[in-house]
Amino acid sequence: MRTDRAAVSGGLDPHRIAEVIVTTTAGGGRRGSGYRVGDTAVLTAFHVVSEAAGVQVRFDADRPGQWIAAAEVAWSDSDTDVAVLVFAPPPGAAPVVPATFGRIGDDRHAVVDVHAAGFPLWKRRRSADGRQFRELHQADGTVAALSNLRTGTLEITVPVAAADPDPEVSPWSGMSGSAVWAGSHIVGVVAEHHRWEGLGRLTAARIDHTLSRAGEPRRGELAGLLAIADPRSLPDVGPGPALADSAPAQAGSKVIGLPVTHGLELFKDRAEEREMIGRHLSDPAIRMVTVTGRRGMGKSAVAAKVMEMLEQGEWPGHARAPVPSGLVNLSTRTSGISLERLYFDCARVLGSDRETRLLDIWATNRPVQDKLGELFAAMGDQLFIILMDNLEDRLQDDGRLDDEDELAVFIDCLFRAGSTPRLLVTSQIPLRLAPELRRFAAEVELSDGLPPTESVALLRELDQDGSLGLAQLSDDQLLQASVHVHGVPRALELLVGAMADDMLTLPTLQDVLEDFTLRGDVVAGLAQDRYQRLGPDGRTVLNVLAVLRTPVPREAIEWIVAGLDPGLAVAPVLSRLLQMRMLSVDRASRTFALHPMDADLAYGAMPRDGALGRRSAERRAADWYAHVEPPRANWRTLDDIQPYRREFDHRVRAGDMDGAALVLGAISEWMVWHGSVLAAVSMHLTLEGQLTDDRARLAHLISFGYARLSAGPLADAADLFAEAADMAERLDDRRALQNAMFGLGDAYRQLGRLDAAMGPLARAGDLAHENGDAEAEVHAVLDLSLAHSTLGDGAAALAGADRLSELAVASGDLFTEARSWNARFTALLAMGRWEETIAAGDRAVRAYRDAGIQEATDYALNAKGVAMLALGRVAEALTSLEAALRAASTMENPRTEGVCLYNMAWAYWTDGRYGQAAETAERAATSLQLAGAAEAAAAQALAEAAHARAVPDPQAAADALDRAADGVGRNVEMVRPAWLTEEAERLRGEV
Repeated sequence: MRTDRAAVSGGLDPHRIAEVIVTTTAGGGRRGSGYRVGDTAVLTAFHVVSEAAGVQVRFDADRPGQWIAAAEVAWSDSDTDVAVLVFAPPPGAAPVVPATFGRIGDDRHAVVDVHAAGFPLWKRRRSADGRQFRELHQADGTVAALSNLRTGTLEITVPVAAADPDPEVSPWSGMSGSAVWAGSHIVGVVAEHHRWEGLGRLTAARIDHTLSRAGEPRRGELAGLLAIADPRSLPDVGPGPALADSAPAQAGSKVIGLPVTHGLELFKDRAEEREMIGRHLSDPAIRMVTVTGRRGMGKSAVAAKVMEMLEQGEWPGHARAPVPSGLVNLSTRTSGISLERLYFDCARVLGSDRETRLLDIWATNRPVQDKLGELFAAMGDQLFIILMDNLEDRLQDDGRLDDEDELAVFIDCLFRAGSTPRLLVTSQIPLRLAPELRRFAAEVELSDGLPPTESVALLRELDQDGSLGLAQLSDDQLLQASVHVHGVPRALELLVGAMADDMLTLPTLQDVLEDFTLRGDVVAGLAQDRYQRLGPDGRTVLNVLAVLRTPVPREAIEWIVAGLDPGLAVAPVLSRLLQMRMLSVDRASRTFALHPMDADLAYGAMPRDGALGRRSAERRAADWYAHVEPPRANWRTLDDIQPYRREFDHRVRAGDMDGAALVLGAISEWMVWHGSVLAAVSMHLTLEGQLTDDRARLAHLISFGYARLSAGPLADAADLFAEAADMAERLDDRRALQNAMFGLGDAYRQLGRLDAAMGPLARAGDLAHENGDAEAEVHAVLDLSLAHSTLGDGAAALAGADRLSELAVASGDLFTEARSWNARFTALLAMGRWEETIAAGDRAVRAYRDAGIQEATDYALNAKGVAMLALGRVAEALTSLEAALRAASTMENPRTEGVCLYNMAWAYWTDGRYGQAAETAERAATSLQLAGAAEAAAAQALAEAAHARAVPDPQAAADALDRAADGVGRNVEMVRPAWLTEEAERLRGEV
């Protein structure tokens, strides 16, 4: 007999989950779910087995130990939608202990964790042999006890279905009949999904209500089938004293990033807002929760407090949900909020194994949407929460992100994907969303300051030692001060700071309050007054920190101040500012920072020009980062170029656009190669129309061109490179001209303008040779040879391969030798010299391996496969193409994956395996779409042809083959279009 933990301890046992397969009296089919509650009984939903001519129950579906038995309906009730099936287990089937049943009380407020497992439509998959099946899905959610009182059912909130494959059918179809568990007790059966309630709500029949509504003797019959001793008193499994089999409390969450504010031990009130935030974050249908309010209202503090509670394993208020697996803290005022920071920190929170894979994916040329899809897929069904603090720094006045802002891509993917992290955002203004997305977002507004009691308590805590005299003031006096500043938490802190600052006149609280006029913006007035109370040394240091906008070490402050005011002693000033609570310090990193509100106000008060003005301070800050920037030879990750990016930002704010362009020109291509394409584009757009120096303009044009070459539009890249080439010619900058010509040729080649590509690529190769840039020369010759192959000029393509061979012999470089074979097998493939293609492909694979590089082994193996297909060696072709596909997947290159899959689909077609051909062509279309390749339409057409051929429908198959042939174009890496059109003509002859 099988003995396992579930069987012994109670609870959901995966071996007892049943797939219910029904043949209806009308001759159709239906599928649902169920659970083996006893040796011979399965609990399910009535509508699953209604009008059934035959029923089968299958256990351990498609797994070792699978078994199927015929079943019949022993008990059913259409009103409550519950049924019980009985069956005879096969000989040797393991006996099971009866399941235990319970109830969720509906006489009080409660939120109860529940789970169910079944076979929903959205988990439909296709096996390698083309057969469709449904994968098992475990749905973890909650039941709100007071919901659905009128219908006497359970409302289950679960993570939304990851897909909605058929708008006419619920994606949860097939989940019906699943047992709903609360702990180790069954409390209901999944019965319905109402589309208008969203994709994250299911309705379940209650077992206790089914028993109470059934009269005798039917109640006794059901209780006997379910092995329930007393059907009128099921145990209550809602919140209350811990059950003996309750799971231990979950540990806290893994946290990445420092809290976005400090002093959480003094946090006051906001209980209602925290509960609202917790309720929204625990709702699977909500993707983003935004905390809004004016500056200083405590948005960052309340968000940080929620994150602190979650870190400790506690949900705010009455929210009930699994403890998040990970928390990520980001702020525009500390680490910054960027697409790469989001991606990197989320990868870190997933752990080292998944982080390594995700960082490798980031460094590829795959679309950003694809990279984010991989990130969200790695998170799976686990709950992750990302705090994005002070998002207003990235928003326009109307709440929109700039069209080119990289965060817009992240937000778009967040709302499109089926399973994603949840965002907690703080912002003075909410992010403006499209109307159809607003139902997936929630806003919690902090419109009022702290209540009187909490305001008074905070003021007293800010004078813990009583040195400012607040301890001697009455609650009414402190309340009056709070009213003057509207109870705004940060204003209360600044109010006390203003008292502590003036060591000469020693003002009282009332003295400080009398300095203000009665106006709405008292927070700004208070902060500005406090800033003016500083001496010149204090203002200088404070202004430097306001310019820096991020935590920095003391060395940075001293270096920058030394260039602005050489005689100023920074250390005592920092000490004084810390005492006044004008600064915060992180002892672990030994960095200092100005509170974001103070930074904004201080920066705004600085003069624009002058020795201590904004522009001077920004230039000096830029010089600091230039001083600490690592050399290019030491660059390994994007973090290594962070000083360059900060230098760029400071030069832009200083108005030194030409200097910023030169900085960006040094790092832009490296950013593109390592996956930060959109960030590079955004930085270049900042410089458009702002440059006056030709050298700076040239650096911008070339590096912006390479960013557009990756991010698109390709036409824009070509225009940028053309302008750069003209300027480089005029400035007689041969190396810049080389880079511009190579980019221009590559842009034309990718645009399909092959004739136009030839001249620039040839010129780039000549210039690289002239400039002694051997690597660039090799690359240019290879690209030129590949372009000749695509044009069908085999002789010119082979000449390029011969030139690469000469360069390889002269340099002894193994990589160049491998590239020579790359050019050669491509040229031979284009010329239809099949046996020579196979031999050259083998040489290329060996050469790349000898060079220790996998760059093009997938192309070589694919070329071999196509040549073998031309020779009728289908089995060998499939072996080579499968190896090519594995190599492409290792390199995470979706375009090459799609090409290999397309060729494999044709191999299956020629072998008469039309089902596999259709499935493989569909996979090819998916990969090519991910890569943004034009050939995706050809792959989809080939899939349609294979489906039609299997019917069979020769005419439809022929038409689809013609479309596939048209979609391939001049791509020599894919099977010949002529092969498809010949097959189409043959099929039309069968009609």
